[in-house]
Amino acid sequence: MIPESFLQELKDRCDIEQIISRYVDLRKGGRTLVGLCPFHSEKTPSFHVYPDDQHFYCFGCETGGDVITFIRKIENLDYREAVEFLASQAGLSMPAEDHETDQIARNRMRILEMNRLAARFFYACLLSPSGKVGLDYFNKRALSMKTIRMFGLGYAPAGGGLLQAYLRKKGFSDEEMLAAALVFRRRSGGYYDAFRSRVIFPIIDLRGNVIAFGGRVLDDSKPKYLNSNDTSAFHKGKSLFALNFAKSSKESSLLLCEGYMDAIALHQAGFTNAVATLGTALTPEQARLMARYVKEVVISYDADKAGQNASKRAITLLTDAGLLVRVLKIEGGKDPDEFIKTYGADRFRLLLKHSGNHIEYRLAAALEKYDIQITEQKASYLKEAVDT
Repeated sequence: MIPESFLQELKDRCDIEQIISRYVDLRKGGRTLVGLCPFHSEKTPSFHVYPDDQHFYCFGCETGGDVITFIRKIENLDYREAVEFLASQAGLSMPAEDHETDQIARNRMRILEMNRLAARFFYACLLSPSGKVGLDYFNKRALSMKTIRMFGLGYAPAGGGLLQAYLRKKGFSDEEMLAAALVFRRRSGGYYDAFRSRVIFPIIDLRGNVIAFGGRVLDDSKPKYLNSNDTSAFHKGKSLFALNFAKSSKESSLLLCEGYMDAIALHQAGFTNAVATLGTALTPEQARLMARYVKEVVISYDADKAGQNASKRAITLLTDAGLLVRVLKIEGGKDPDEFIKTYGADRFRLLLKHSGNHIEYRLAAALEKYDIQITEQKASYLKEAVDT
């Protein structure tokens, strides 16, 4: 429960005219402000903002409320997320949740601040001479500088303690960095940077906070991908990469990818509804998270055997969450990034248009396993088809 005194202070600090004018072109209309409604399509302005009592109302779609209601709708957030979004802009610290102590809440804020600084550090390294290998990698993957800036991509240099030294100068202790999963503890004592010699993918929550990082090596080292351990600010099974952008897409569905690069490549190609899991298989929490924003998910996993198996598991979780599911089938064993580079965005859009629902996908997958000209195998196919 958020204290009413805090909500009132938040509303006092967040002038509704200033907030809404970031999203809507408003003009004076007597004692009100008028503009085109952002919540439905219209040619004649019917959206009114009332500065005197700090509320808005649309006479077209009959949507109205205070500044928190507006942010909830325009940013696709739940109530607490909208309050946190506005609080961060107003320079207010959120009161601790009922199950949190003040110290836990403060520790979480310290982690978010460390992550924000770490993201800036990695981005600066990418643009420095030491980050040329990382920038070359992104260029090779055909990412534009606009896309690199949009996602805040970076590079973690080879040194074992460069980020650690940087954060120490900013006033953070080694133990705080350990709690943020930005350093690891040596068996022999001391600490070293968690991410080294890797391109970096910041993971950003719905309020714009950097909550964690993913890193990819540029050689044959293992593991190929390294993701932040869970912290008090991050739980990888409950977050989705790029949902902070996709939630505001005008599309009515989400495109679910396997990896960061697929999601980024899709956004760059104009598919702004792409998201990706964070180095793990899809979880029930992630499926329910998607169900808050859309009614349909298109699975866009790799075409290899592992991708097919992951698709089958994802179908179950997504349908259990009440979502409609379609499955994109990419011929030739390509992933979405490769396909777009080879054939272009328009061809990929056609694939999306003709993607089948999850039942059709399962039936086609079962048919590939059996030779139905053989009686026994035909019987097995029919049994699997009925179970589908």
